[in-house]
Amino acid sequence: MQKLFVTFLGTGNLGRYADAVSSLLALCIGTAIVYTAGMQTLFMLTFVLSIIAVFESGKFIANGGESATVAIDKATGIWFAMMISLSVAPTLHLPYVQPLALLLTYLSFLGFEAKKPSTIGWMDRELKGGLGIVLADTVAGIASGVLAALILTLLAKLF
Repeated sequence: MQKLFVTFLGTGNLGRYADAVSSLLALCIGTAIVYTAGMQTLFMLTFVLSIIAVFESGKFIANGGESATVAIDKATGIWFAMMISLSVAPTLHLPYVQPLALLLTYLSFLGFEAKKPSTIGWMDRELKGGLGIVLADTVAGIASGVLAALILTLLAKLF
């Protein structure tokens, strides 16, 4: 059960496609949560899931699991990003703004996840165990949400 949770339903075992697939699955689940239960529910689930993910990822690695297969952090990271970009989207007068917000969130999250610039890379390298794994993707999620929101705002001003 722990491995299924930590690998985010096994998507962490997909090798070089793990980040893209786990992030896409998380985006789909997060979208379903937002449109059925609301943004507040996504916030609470993300908060609780992040705390659990820190401890479970740490235990998983301590018991010999590979950190490269941990994918639950992608879910928490992209959910943070979604909360930011989808909160800005309704204030903009763009056609199809919410699907565009989700697309920009996904692409920017993959970019931050792959490159791990600045503080994100430092957290990933220096903080050990589950805290480093989850915190790096949380910061990547926040950065990608802000970037997606900035791009959406720029597009709204241009059009």
